[in-house]
Amino acid sequence: MLHIKNISKNYGSFAALRSVSLKLPDSGIFALLGINGAGKTTLMSILCGIIKADSGEIFYNETPYFEALKKDASLCSLTPQEFAFYPTLSVKENVDFFSQINTLSSKKRKEMVDFALNICALEGYLEKRAANLSGGLKRRLNLAIGLLNDPKILFLDEPTVGIDPKTREFILNSIKSLSHERLIVYTSHYMNEVDFLADEIAVIDEGRILAAFKNGRQDRVLVLELKEHDKTSVKTLNEFMPFTECGGFLQSGAANEQTLSNLLEFAKKRGMELKSVSLSPVSAQTLFLSLTNKDIR
Repeated sequence: MLHIKNISKNYGSFAALRSVSLKLPDSGIFALLGINGAGKTTLMSILCGIIKADSGEIFYNETPYFEALKKDASLCSLTPQEFAFYPTLSVKENVDFFSQINTLSSKKRKEMVDFALNICALEGYLEKRAANLSGGLKRRLNLAIGLLNDPKILFLDEPTVGIDPKTREFILNSIKSLSHERLIVYTSHYMNEVDFLADEIAVIDEGRILAAFKNGRQDRVLVLELKEHDKTSVKTLNEFMPFTECGGFLQSGAANEQTLSNLLEFAKKRGMELKSVSLSPVSAQTLFLSLTNKDIR
């Protein structure tokens, strides 16, 4: 288990992380959600040893995390949003080069090269120059390079940006298949990806963790549209329970059939006309928006 305790990081007067604490499992997919500037990349950079936290502690199976990382270079790997390969080299040359930058035995190194090429379906593109690959193939090469040291923790920072739907589906299925034997920490702005992939989700905003929970919750929320949408109507409705404005609709916290019935009675007594109202399952997007009250992208 990866245990993060009260991690803080400042850039001058800007607080990028504020006492962040999380417990991440040994395997599965842990999604970290937040708008640009929320602190996702800073936290991942600290966990990869790229930058240092100002305060706090991190443990891996009760061992100080950076001690474990120093002893085992294959503990973690980062696949960044930017392409992390040499564009003038071929796929094979890139994979061969990056496979040398680890402490694996030659036998294990060859196994991981074969595994990475197979899981990312790159065998047919070995001699192709990386610069000439399509966007989707570049993403697949980026992912393959991140797998070469057989990491126990794989950090994926928006690995499907700018690719077509078919390639996105392939990469998502590949990522899901990888999660059975390792922990994958995943960031994305695509909420449908998170709903499909994540076993657990944390929402970060302005350097603070707002919520952390297991995916697949059975909670539902009220989603409604007012016939007359103005500040007075919204204020009146918030006397019943807090609502968040999301793309022209209003969304509540957890609710059930009784909450819906009580809302309809409340609206009737106050002469409010509801254009539409429904109970909808909680998704990563509805929860994200209700917690942060901010849209993404």
